[in-house]
Amino acid sequence: MRVGNDVAVEVHTKALALVFCAWVEIRTPKGFSLIEIAHIKARMRAGSVVDGWVECIRTAFEKTAAKKSNFTPNAKQRLRNCVDLLVTDPSLVRNKIAHGQWRQALNRENTNTNNDLTTRIQNLDAVKIDMWFDCQKILCEIVELLIESPNGAFMNSYWGMIERVETIPLERANWTVATKKTRLKPKRNIAE
Repeated sequence: MRVGNDVAVEVHTKALALVFCAWVEIRTPKGFSLIEIAHIKARMRAGSVVDGWVECIRTAFEKTAAKKSNFTPNAKQRLRNCVDLLVTDPSLVRNKIAHGQWRQALNRENTNTNNDLTTRIQNLDAVKIDMWFDCQKILCEIVELLIESPNGAFMNSYWGMIERVETIPLERANWTVATKKTRLKPKRNIAE
């Protein structure tokens, strides 16, 4: 970005999108039995990484003490919204990029252009992917707390953490590659 090599920026952006989508694969280091992990993985194989996340969250919520309160359905819904934002949309773009469709996405049958995904791929940039990473880190922490400490740390930390995940995209709505380049240029001049 500093030297204005837009071709390299585009290539690195697409590679970063691939890395991000590999990074959001579900990791369950503790808290689930081998049978639960096998079930989550089976859902992923039968469906998608999104189905795995949904199953992971569903399974983890079975271990909370808040089953009878409004907390659980509200928390599940907000987590599902975050999964849609941070896993579903990026995974669709990732699949097209992984199959060599860096500029123009094709439909499922590869017979026509998928205009929606083509537009998303063309609008993909490093600033947006950086926002995905920052939000995803918090989402992973939330789900890890849900899995490992459903009645302790999760219940105490959830609201602040979920609000942060939902707020970051709003705070960064006006951040663009152009503003990033502008901020980087003075740094380059200082170094010269």
